[in-house]
Amino acid sequence: MQVFHVYIDELRFTFVDRRPVDDLKAAVVQASRNAGDFVAVTQSSRPPTEIFVTSQTRIRIETATIPRDNMGAAAGDAGGEDDDDAFWFDFDSLS
Repeated sequence: MQVFHVYIDELRFTFVDRRPVDDLKAAVVQASRNAGDFVAVTQSSRPPTEIFVTSQTRIRIETATIPRDNMGAAAGDAGGEDDDDAFWFDFDSLS
C-alpha cells in the first residue's frame, strides 16, 4: 500500500489515494501561475484547510510504501515473501 506525504512549507499532509494528490498538484500549479491563490487541502490526515500558495511556496511530495501484513506467514506458510525490507516511519511520532 502506498501513502503520499505532501509537504507545503512546514506543514505535512498524508494521503492514502493518488487522485487527491494529483488534484492538489494541479491546484498548486494553477495558484503559482496566478501570482498566488488559496488552495484547499482535503482528504488528508489533517482537517480540511486552505493554504495560500505562491511561486515561492516550497512543496515536496514523497511516496512511502507500507508493507502489507503477510497473511501466509501468520498461517505458517513463509512462501519467501519475508524478503521485503520496506518500512514506513512516522516522524510525527517523535514529538
